[in-house]
Amino acid sequence: MPDFAVEIGRALRRARKARGLTLRQVAGLSQNRFRATSVAGYERGERTISVERFLELCDVYGISAPAVLGEIVRAVGGKLEHEIDLTLLERIGTAEGTLLSSFVRQIRAQRGEPVSDTIVLREADLDVLATAAGTTREELAEALEPAIRRDG
Repeated sequence: MPDFAVEIGRALRRARKARGLTLRQVAGLSQNRFRATSVAGYERGERTISVERFLELCDVYGISAPAVLGEIVRAVGGKLEHEIDLTLLERIGTAEGTLLSSFVRQIRAQRGEPVSDTIVLREADLDVLATAAGTTREELAEALEPAIRRDG
């Protein structure tokens, strides 16, 4: 079973990086409510974060706490997700790439996510996209393979 603290840390790191923030910038934005070393500890899963602090940190990042929690629950539950690099996606130049680019703008707005170079596509997202593209989820995932980010 995956370690919750590790998954929470991974989700918080993705949220911070999506905003383009360094650990020191987080400290500054939070008016030093969050020290860089504390945030780094949360991200590595070495420190436990309270629900209150988790909510505050999501607020500092300008991201929906329920969206981040959903990401954590899916990761712990073993659900398939792909982190898509949007700059690589634009280079694919296929119908799937064009469809996905449009879809990404819509789901990012619905999730309340800040604009970034990546987005996490969930299993259900791939199902909807595959249906819209008239293909299977597996075929769509294969077509999107060049845009899947590998560095965690």
